[in-house]
Amino acid sequence: MDHLDEISVEELQDALDNADGKKPTQRLLAAIAYKNGIQQTELAEWYGVERRTIYSWLKRLDTDESLEQAVSDAHRSGRNRKLSGKVQEQFEATVHESPEKVGLDAPAWTPALVQQYLNETYDVEYSIPSCRRLLKEAGLSYQKPRRTAVESDADEQKTFREEFKKKRREMDATVVCIDQTKKSVQVEPRAAWFPRGTRPSVELSGQRGWTCLLGAITEDGDRFFARFEEYVTAEHAKHFILALCKGFEDDLLIVLDGAPYFQASAVTDLAARDDLAFVTLPAYSPELNPVEECWRQLQSALSNRFFESLDDLTTATDTALDQLSIPTVSNYF
Repeated sequence: MDHLDEISVEELQDALDNADGKKPTQRLLAAIAYKNGIQQTELAEWYGVERRTIYSWLKRLDTDESLEQAVSDAHRSGRNRKLSGKVQEQFEATVHESPEKVGLDAPAWTPALVQQYLNETYDVEYSIPSCRRLLKEAGLSYQKPRRTAVESDADEQKTFREEFKKKRREMDATVVCIDQTKKSVQVEPRAAWFPRGTRPSVELSGQRGWTCLLGAITEDGDRFFARFEEYVTAEHAKHFILALCKGFEDDLLIVLDGAPYFQASAVTDLAARDDLAFVTLPAYSPELNPVEECWRQLQSALSNRFFESLDDLTTATDTALDQLSIPTVSNYF
């Protein structure tokens, strides 16, 4: 449901604070839970309704009305548009630039900022949902910006992209991105929704088990993961890459970071193969590696969960890896 991508949890929470009645409250709570990763099937079980009922509740939010009106059973009517054709063209051109260009102290547009701008500039009033619609009609979409390390070097990133494009021209190869992460039995606290006035806590364990993961994703959306109950070494990386070669039976262009085990001779010597080439990411540039998005999703799935043993952790990890939404590799280079 793409429309929910453009509605923040904070907006839903504000609407919940103003909700009147059991059904509007249920619908907003369901939307908040959905935004926090609960699937529609599970929500249907929570509320004892059919899955299509949950879908209908969430679909209500795709409207120009306020969220409070959208979840209410009372008669609802849309608002008239208040920008003329020429003015709307001016507005759409404006939101394709940074808000700073028009004197607003903000790095990016939000529905609330659009509401303020339209009121101050054109003396018209729009609701937050209508401002969201205006942004969508102007060709903008709700996206989370990638983090960029201040230590990253723009010239090095440019060189990497040029080298990558050169390798692509030289090889008719499948692009594979690889990265590593570590997960511990110890619970990883993360912000979530808890009753107001309470002091949330999560159980801890005396266990000290952990597992390391090597992950690879391709431009075709394939995924490969390997777990180790020891730190990743050059030998692990070497055999992981050889397994990829065997699995694809195709030329591979592999994108790696500068981790020591990737830069060791056991790995770099593999570049002598005719079916394999490496491109190394510049330092401090994790935002260029799409596998980082897989680790972010894994972190979200494992946070605030108590694991009694390493077996419990690995079971939960494998389940989460199977449910990952694989990012589009071409968007990163």
